[in-house]
Amino acid sequence: MELKQKKNPYPHGNVAETNDYLEELILVSSGEKGSDSIDETENGYEEIIVDHTQSKSLTLPDGAISAFITVSADETTNNNETVIRIKDNGAEPTNVSGLGVGNIDDIEVTGRNSLENFKAIGIEIGKSHTLRVQYSKSNQEV
Repeated sequence: MELKQKKNPYPHGNVAETNDYLEELILVSSGEKGSDSIDETENGYEEIIVDHTQSKSLTLPDGAISAFITVSADETTNNNETVIRIKDNGAEPTNVSGLGVGNIDDIEVTGRNSLENFKAIGIEIGKSHTLRVQYSKSNQEV
């Protein structure tokens, strides 16, 4: 009797990738995101000053798969509800285009592609805001 192997229904066709995805799915559904903070000695934390003149990107450490970002607005800003605009699709945010983020808002960016494409810009002339960024890596053994 000849055994026929089922066709892999996943587009990558790679069992290892499929198993990794399923393992991550189990971790997420159990409340474990499957990531650990990257130590500061490994560039796992940075502070980025953002103003209205030019968009800023993240400086990614090796192995980063996500970032937790807190926005601290300039103390003299006129509107704490929206102080910066962000995009993670590679396009440039402007003072009127992009997701608006306010003072003490938190942003979670996941996936290497989104991290590489993340950009932020201030919307008020003459104000400088700070992004406090903690990067995470997978806690799965490679």
